[in-house]
Amino acid sequence: MYLLWFEYLAVSPSYELARRHRAGDDVPASERPADFDTVLRVYDDLGDVQRALFRLWWKDVGLKHFGYQGSPPAVTRVAYAPHTARSVPDVTDDVARYFEEPWIEQGRQRVMLLAVPVGLPQSKINRQVKQQLARVKAERRKLVEPVVKYPLVGQRHHKDALMRYLRMTWLRSAMYRKSLWRTGAQARVSFTYSPVLDPNMPEVSVEDRYDREMLTIIASRALLRARMIAENAARGRFPTHERCQTALEFDFRELRQRIHRRNKWQEREIKRLQELHGD
Repeated sequence: MYLLWFEYLAVSPSYELARRHRAGDDVPASERPADFDTVLRVYDDLGDVQRALFRLWWKDVGLKHFGYQGSPPAVTRVAYAPHTARSVPDVTDDVARYFEEPWIEQGRQRVMLLAVPVGLPQSKINRQVKQQLARVKAERRKLVEPVVKYPLVGQRHHKDALMRYLRMTWLRSAMYRKSLWRTGAQARVSFTYSPVLDPNMPEVSVEDRYDREMLTIIASRALLRARMIAENAARGRFPTHERCQTALEFDFRELRQRIHRRNKWQEREIKRLQELHGD
């Protein structure tokens, strides 16, 4: 669900204006939504999703503001130091990896790093661990509850429908010059009408007229819902396609360029990170 929130922010017209505004571009007042201050506050929290990879964004931004613990707190092995008479074991990287991954995923809990001689009898290990924990003040031994600044809206979250509306938006930006029914067929936005219409058919038959009209209506409704979801997401509410009175219209030609730039940047960034880490 949070990956979808991330992706809907990337197509939101209001959120893109906030990105440009914070980047120093002169965004005319006439182009800004009436509640632009609200969008800017959300942008200041969630940041630029055009130049971000979800996994890193989630770790640095998402967990803090969505208050979601990726995994329950658990005792975690950080490193193992073998017996050696020649050198001092270097566990620096192991400790760094723990604080970069499991610690964040578990909600940045208060933790105590202990050196446990694994050769000791279990009873001694248990007793000595309890002694160490007893030295920690009681108020520090409570789990840190996540702070939910941007909770998910509603109880029923239809991921398939959200993905279908998003895919319709992506494809419409790529096919903005073509008939809407062709985009709907390509996006498979309708389980009934999309499969029976070929989006690439050169000639349109009279017999397909009803199917094309119905698919046009369904595709139009999907785009409207996608726009409402994206614009509500830019205002800190997700997932909902309730009418957002201040929502901006999609500019599919501009969106096509924006998606292209974003995809190219992500490809380069993934390649850079892979080379950096030797993957």
